[in-house]
Amino acid sequence: MKQRLVSLARAAGLLPAFDALRYMRSKWASAKENARFCEAHPDFIPPPLWWMHDMYRHTSFDLYWKTGGETAAALTRLIDAHVKTDTPRVADWGCGLARVLRHLPAQYQRTGFDYNEHAVQWCADHIEGAQFFHNGLMPPLPAAAASFDALYALSVFTHLSEAAHDAWMHDIARVLAPGGIFLGAFHVNLAPGQLLPEEQARFDAGKLVVRGRVKEGSRTYVAYHPESWLRNHLFHGWEILEGPVEFFGQTLFVARRP
Repeated sequence: MKQRLVSLARAAGLLPAFDALRYMRSKWASAKENARFCEAHPDFIPPPLWWMHDMYRHTSFDLYWKTGGETAAALTRLIDAHVKTDTPRVADWGCGLARVLRHLPAQYQRTGFDYNEHAVQWCADHIEGAQFFHNGLMPPLPAAAASFDALYALSVFTHLSEAAHDAWMHDIARVLAPGGIFLGAFHVNLAPGQLLPEEQARFDAGKLVVRGRVKEGSRTYVAYHPESWLRNHLFHGWEILEGPVEFFGQTLFVARRP
């Protein structure tokens, strides 16, 4: 019933209004906790709350910091296992407010990309030791060929159309150096009832499921990925090194470029 109601709200164009209400409720609920966090971490520069909500569906500074550090540690283990250089060139595509990138090892050459210009500017102003660039909804990334040894995308493909999936994988292969790896997180293992019956039938048939009718790239534009579709379509020609791996509520694949 909940998913059907959300579908009706999506069709009626009401999701942005509902999301604004969620933001106000989240901002009010986290205000005291955020004040305590800032008092305990005087050097911490708070990210903009609205963009936190838009990207992470919460407005908690403590959660932003802790989950960023935990995710960065997990990615670092994977990158170090598959990239054999002391100073890997690592790109965060969909870096948002640098939740993860800011915690990566200092010896990494770090680059962040995002299609949200406000987030890119905030990162450029406040995150040291990394470069940040704005990209469009569709390729290319503003980077030369073979620029990176590793590129990760966490909850990025989960908000793109099927055409964008194909275009971006081609460009990711372009910017990765020979032997470079891609680490991507997807919606693969879904909870019972998470999809509508007609969506579930498509998913079970091994087809990508996309919920649109809102701005592509936004949090409420959602894509769901059957494992067979990822293996046979998105990663066609790539060498899958690891995956599927449960990764902070999504499913991670690590693949080497063709």
